[in-house]
Amino acid sequence: MSDISSVDKTTTKADIAPKDLESGSTKEGITAGVETTDQFARPAKSTWWAKLSDNGVELRGAEPVPVEKRTDTRYVNVLTIFATSMTSLLPIGIGSATTLGFGMSLKDAALMIVFLQFFFGLPAAYIITIAPLTGMRQMIQSRYCFGKYCNILTSVVVTLTVGGFGVVGSINGAQCLAAVHPGTLPVEGAISIIMVISLVIGFMGYRVMHFFTRWAWIPSLFAIIILVGAAGDQLGEQSPGRAHTGKDYMGMIAFTAGNMITWSNVAGDYACYMPPTAPRLRIAMYCLFGIAAPFSFLMTLGAAIGGAVFAVPAWTAAYKAGGIGAVIGNILITRLGDFGRFILVLLGLSVLATCGRDVYTISFNLPAVAPILRKVPRIILAVIATAAIIAIAIPASKSFVASVTAFLSIIGYYAGASVTCFLLEYLWFRKADPASLDPAIWDDGRALPTGLSALAAVLLSWSLIIPAMSTTWFAGPIAQKAGDLGLILAVVVAFITYLPIRTLEIKIRGRL
Repeated sequence: MSDISSVDKTTTKADIAPKDLESGSTKEGITAGVETTDQFARPAKSTWWAKLSDNGVELRGAEPVPVEKRTDTRYVNVLTIFATSMTSLLPIGIGSATTLGFGMSLKDAALMIVFLQFFFGLPAAYIITIAPLTGMRQMIQSRYCFGKYCNILTSVVVTLTVGGFGVVGSINGAQCLAAVHPGTLPVEGAISIIMVISLVIGFMGYRVMHFFTRWAWIPSLFAIIILVGAAGDQLGEQSPGRAHTGKDYMGMIAFTAGNMITWSNVAGDYACYMPPTAPRLRIAMYCLFGIAAPFSFLMTLGAAIGGAVFAVPAWTAAYKAGGIGAVIGNILITRLGDFGRFILVLLGLSVLATCGRDVYTISFNLPAVAPILRKVPRIILAVIATAAIIAIAIPASKSFVASVTAFLSIIGYYAGASVTCFLLEYLWFRKADPASLDPAIWDDGRALPTGLSALAAVLLSWSLIIPAMSTTWFAGPIAQKAGDLGLILAVVVAFITYLPIRTLEIKIRGRL
């Protein structure tokens, strides 16, 4: 990469006094005297990359953000970036799987959705408050638990997770665009259109993403309100629920956890440019309500639409022809005509914030998966991420409900174990002290923990996850008798194994 000049070795002294999450009090000198070296390789002033940077494109990769560059004090951006990306077709499509896939009644689905979304959103709400204190993206923070090399596994899973949400969102949006004039735009073409536009949003970076999401929720919310009004009385025509036992409901818990607890693995990416003095409680609440409130409402709407699909003949035919997107198209076009087509386009494009956010996150996770990619400009990584999502979304669109239920359940199991290890590391072994996450060693495999303790805890948890998991393609012997206990056992096993193994590792190494 001849366009990239030598690394800027500017070193600063950070004398930080962050606020306590619960009380808002100040902990003096929590990271006083920590030296932060900016390891970002800046482009030469005359290059094309420099011109992009001058026009607002974020070129910085996985390197920790030094204190003097953590200047974003628009803390409400945390709320808008999550709420806007959630105010789309993505949660509607996921919510429809609760009634179509799990056979829940609308009443039971709604109660479980609201409670579980807020409950499983709590880890992300806490973890995001660490990012302003450290200037580190989430996958870099994870290295202080999983180590540089074992963290590659977590990075792979998180990258697949975020990419999976991009796949789901692009399919939802594409189905709507294809339903505007059936037979003119195939779903495959609509997926490509959505992802190319999302690429432009995602590669621009942190500031542009936050600016876009500050306003993009307005047309999305308008379109969703029109959809609810158009569906109206037909939403009351619900098919009777098929789920009646505790075994049936356990799968719903793993499914809900899969789409919410996984935000703990990426939340910090959207607050790492905020100063160490950022109000932690406010940021935590912005995060929690940004991800849980719109997701709960729209998942419930999706559950209502899914529950009515086989009770309304026209919806049944539309669903068999083109999935949930076609059902939404039938609702809007039948009731509202050409205006309904316009609303359908708005709904189809509502996933741009979701998919753009996912492209953005993946472009930072790829260097954690393969460290050699640190030399590749983030813009190129964003193009690679977009191409991969398109390639996966097109075949996945053929069996959407089965794909999404299996996907969210499986990632929920891993996220439960990995997030448990990270929280134990930070809260128990590091005493919730951000100074213990020394930015000087973020890329030093020898100075970082080995990660073997976390890896062992995660692998041991899978020894019980597999017999206790229940998906569309596999159900273990425990799950067949008691329901899907994979998530619960993932958390429990990771908790009881990580503590003693990590304690032994620290004793042997003589340091964290």
